[in-house]
Amino acid sequence: MFGEDEFVKNYFKNKLNGFYIDVGCYHPLDGNNTHLLYKKGWNGINLDINFYSIELFNFLRKKDINIHSGISKKKNKLTMYYRKEINMLNTLDKKMAKIHFRNGFKERNVQVNTLNFFISKHFKKLGKIDFLNIDAEGGELNVLKSLNIKQYKPQLICIEIHNSKNMYDANYDYLKSNNIYKYLINKKYKVVWKKKYSFIFERKNDKKN
Repeated sequence: MFGEDEFVKNYFKNKLNGFYIDVGCYHPLDGNNTHLLYKKGWNGINLDINFYSIELFNFLRKKDINIHSGISKKKNKLTMYYRKEINMLNTLDKKMAKIHFRNGFKERNVQVNTLNFFISKHFKKLGKIDFLNIDAEGGELNVLKSLNIKQYKPQLICIEIHNSKNMYDANYDYLKSNNIYKYLINKKYKVVWKKKYSFIFERKNDKKN
């Protein structure tokens, strides 16, 4: 959306084969941060709460594992707030729904589980994640906490971090008190790219292959 995909492609320019996870994948081409990696020969897991999003991925990303599910800290059923059957703003966070869908929204129950569960189910021998993309419309911290970061060591993490008082504020003073930012800094990550509310973190001391 802001050029994240180009940064990620250039960062991994010498890595022909890699593994990604895309949470809130939405569309395999439009505004997608793993499309260029897939074209390069990478593969991974794509997850979304929109059923038709996953149908599109099944059609265009046959080398990937594409899963219709939400991601949270434990297996559960949560409420999905949506306006259309496929929309990048559909969310499990009612506060975000009220911000994005001012003219009202629909509700539906959806299954959720952890990233640890889906990784162990489909890639039991996975060593590490090269690129983790998270666009969960308010559920980003729950997604991070559903993953054993110490075990899977994502090299790059692309994630949205909004100012809770003004979600489109471009002043970054709010970061130091933001729970997502503090969580990743505590896990030994540093910001290597940012634009508006989109950030890319790199794992410290990791070397590109």
